[in-house]
Amino acid sequence: MKSPLADIIKIADIVTSRSSAYRFWMERITEEGWFEKMRRPPTIIDVASYAGVSKSSVSNVLQGKETVDAGIRARVLKAIDELGYRPNAGARYMRQRSKVLGVVVDDLTNPFHAELATYIEACAAKRMHSILLVVTGSLLEHQSSRVKSLIEHRVAAMMFLSSPGKKALALIGPEIRKVFVGIRMDQELSIAVDDSAGTSLAVEHLAALGHEKIGFVSAMLGNDPNVEAARFKGYKHGMQVAGLRIETSHLLREVGNPKNEPRPDYQPILKQFLMRKNRPTALVAALDRVALEIISAADALGIGIPESLSLVGFDDIAIASHSRIALTTIAQPMKDLARMAVDTAIDGPSGDADGKPLTSVALPPRLVVRLSTTPVPTKR
Repeated sequence: MKSPLADIIKIADIVTSRSSAYRFWMERITEEGWFEKMRRPPTIIDVASYAGVSKSSVSNVLQGKETVDAGIRARVLKAIDELGYRPNAGARYMRQRSKVLGVVVDDLTNPFHAELATYIEACAAKRMHSILLVVTGSLLEHQSSRVKSLIEHRVAAMMFLSSPGKKALALIGPEIRKVFVGIRMDQELSIAVDDSAGTSLAVEHLAALGHEKIGFVSAMLGNDPNVEAARFKGYKHGMQVAGLRIETSHLLREVGNPKNEPRPDYQPILKQFLMRKNRPTALVAALDRVALEIISAADALGIGIPESLSLVGFDDIAIASHSRIALTTIAQPMKDLARMAVDTAIDGPSGDADGKPLTSVALPPRLVVRLSTTPVPTKR
């Protein structure tokens, strides 16, 4: 029985025994997997091998770059013609810069994250980009898997609205720009409000109303640890500037969410805090979300806000002005955060006065006075 290989060689000899393309393919017949190669159309690697040049040289010729040596160009064009190579439009598309920006958030039930993501999407659309949003939750393995999915979707950049773990960050190569929005990460490109200045401004406002017993509450789901630390630092600075003493009984921090519940019930903890004998006359909440929970706990205990307890939030989420008691808060410039984040994700960081790329941008906070703060009551 005749070998199929003999028939192939005989037919090829009839076509031409002097063809360069013929010799090229015959040299590869003995290679492993040559039948698979014969079934597929020639690739850019085949062209490079046939012409005796690098893959990048072939790519440069295909892109029409004028810097290619004339001799190399002629060899590549000859190889393309003799091998019958046709550029893969799909592969060419995949090599183009992606118009998709990844957005990573740990908790989309956090109103600040939801609103910021909405502004980011609108800003990206104005720049003819779309966003791909992933929610990681607090589990580290989920963070890594979500980041991997964004990498597989070839996003041009990733914007983090909450602090990721080290393993998740290590997955991201230098070709994908990382931008941290509303949070700060050491040695990373960050765009955020000045958190410390914000809580210091809140204390200044309460002190001006005559409050001396000013507490700080941050023990809630959705409070990024880096953000919480910066806001507590600002609270301490504000108290120091006002000449006020910090009482440990006026602080509620680091309660956490050990069961990793999507909507943990913090009301019992807040009620216990508000029922303390030496209760503060005013509170600075690390988030509007925390402040709204405090209002609910105070209502249940019959503690009037602001008559018996003044309250300042942080973020100025939409519901802050529409809650039962319009909330005095520290406003974040969410639209500016979103616009700068998208521009940075697409264009890279802007420069300082000397033209050096900025690694961190701090936007000024703004005090918005509503109905949840009032001068300190004369009687408790």
